[in-house]
Amino acid sequence: MQNHWLARTALRCMIACVILTPFSGYAETFRHEMGQAEFETPPTRFAVSNWSLTESLLALGVAPVAIPEGDAYRQWVADPPLPPTFVDLGSRQEPNFEALRKSQPDAILISSDATMAYNKFLDVAPTLVYSIYNTDKAAMDQAETLLRNLGRLTGKTDKAEEVIRSVNLRIDAAANRIRAVTGNDVKFGIIRIINDSNFRIHGNTSLFGSVLARMGFTNAWNGQVNSWSFHNGTIADLARMGDMQLVYIEPVAPTIKAKLFQSPLWKSLPFVREKHVYSIPTSWTFGSVLSGARFAEQLADAVVSAHEP
Repeated sequence: MQNHWLARTALRCMIACVILTPFSGYAETFRHEMGQAEFETPPTRFAVSNWSLTESLLALGVAPVAIPEGDAYRQWVADPPLPPTFVDLGSRQEPNFEALRKSQPDAILISSDATMAYNKFLDVAPTLVYSIYNTDKAAMDQAETLLRNLGRLTGKTDKAEEVIRSVNLRIDAAANRIRAVTGNDVKFGIIRIINDSNFRIHGNTSLFGSVLARMGFTNAWNGQVNSWSFHNGTIADLARMGDMQLVYIEPVAPTIKAKLFQSPLWKSLPFVREKHVYSIPTSWTFGSVLSGARFAEQLADAVVSAHEP
């Protein structure tokens, strides 16, 4: 009888524990370009393979634990700033997998250019593939999709939408500033100066080209581009674009600028003669939404400044 009473008492205690203890289980599946990744606990420690992924996480307020080429990021991307501490993975093309393991990520984020090492990344942690580039779609559209995917992954969907709204307001405001001094019918060419005779000319689906489209302006380059949406061109290509507003992105070595800008061929170009050349401070060509907004604002700063008396 006593044993029976003890058994019933133990059963009541077990039921009470089940009722009073909150359910702590977690199971979530996230689709990506190479399939899907499953997590039994929410991922919080992220390693990234490139700077557009770095920028996107930072935009959401999430600091990656492992990032490639931190020093170069500070030079070429600059903003948003990197977290005070992280594991530097070395080259974006050949990441240091020993350093990656030491960073103990819950998840690894890569883009399509790194999928050759996909299985190697998987050996370290669940790996998700999200890309902005190497497609025929507008980079700003892809960047917004990436941010929304990362918002779901990090539990920050509201923050992702907030950032996207803010970015588009910044782009609209920058466009209005330019339009106020140039009017509506303005055409821009956007380049990176490689040396005194070679240039990367950005196409319509590039980050900067797709920002121009959102601003309501025309891209002067309508020629062929590669999978990253730029054309490796020469001064002859720039000449064929006619009288436009030429924008070049810093940094450019002073020696290269001096040689190019003193060249008689450069000085003969119509946009040079008309003083329609603008320098834009550091802005990452292959960035995400924040780089797009940064470019729009810096372009507005340059154009408006040039039109001041």
